[in-house]
Amino acid sequence: MATVEQVMESSLALVLADTDDIPTEPEEISKFIFYFNNYMLALDAGGVQLGFTLIESINDQVTIPIGALRGTIANMGIEVAPIFAGQVTATLAQVAADGLKVMRLIGQSQGDSFFPGTLPRGSGNEFDGEWGTWSHFYPDQEALILAETTGSISLETNTNRVINDG
Repeated sequence: MATVEQVMESSLALVLADTDDIPTEPEEISKFIFYFNNYMLALDAGGVQLGFTLIESINDQVTIPIGALRGTIANMGIEVAPIFAGQVTATLAQVAADGLKVMRLIGQSQGDSFFPGTLPRGSGNEFDGEWGTWSHFYPDQEALILAETTGSISLETNTNRVINDG
């Protein structure tokens, strides 16, 4: 695992032309920690749950998967560049975008999909073994589908079916 200091030095090295200008003043370190906590909590609120725990000092461990570290470093560089008078290059922006995609893959889980109760099963797939009856449709899971919170598209109520006879 990386420390906050390693992430900070790596992030700032990406945006500062002179790496000797990497901040060591307590006020600048405090700013970086503040922005780092806010950035990671915003990701978490957006559904990218990487297991991040709030950090308080520069020696704290960054509790995210190793695979998310590259994206975190690049995105934090962009996040704090204006504060530290850094320059964001096109290459850094691309690395940050690619890193964010990886962070989303790591931090988002895909929920189970269900077929709506109005969807026919098809020929030969109708037997409901529990009661020995024949059912031509999938079990009604509409309430479960409507309650999905995984970012999937769910069924909408009060929709009208439009038929085009033209």
